[in-house]
Amino acid sequence: MENKTIVVQEGIMISVCGVICSECPAFHAKVKGPEHQKYTADAWDRIYDLAEKAENISCGGCLGPDDEIFHTSRMCNARICCRLKGFGTCAECPLTTCKDLEKAQSNWDSVPDLIHQLSAAEFERYARPYCGHRKRLSQMRASLHP
Repeated sequence: MENKTIVVQEGIMISVCGVICSECPAFHAKVKGPEHQKYTADAWDRIYDLAEKAENISCGGCLGPDDEIFHTSRMCNARICCRLKGFGTCAECPLTTCKDLEKAQSNWDSVPDLIHQLSAAEFERYARPYCGHRKRLSQMRASLHP
């Protein structure tokens, strides 16, 4: 299967549900090295209560092959649907409502609230890429389906 991704601007990759993949600390984390992976694993454990081994912190974007994406994304039904339909994001789909997309997006809905708990630097690094996903995808949909 082709690794189709949506690039909104040069170097910016968007997930099927609207997250900015290319700004996620897991994006190509193996290339960034073990120290980056450990720092990210520790932060995610503290912030999201996600106990993860440092060596597992790496992702090539949710439309990549299973062995190149973060394991929590492998069974995302929105991801599976986009791959089957050949879409880069759910914005390409003509359906206006979808339980799979809603479930995928709901994972990120509370992330903006972390602005009150994290330092500005931590919010920028560990939360902002996941914020605005619904609006981002909606804007993409509007541009694709005028």
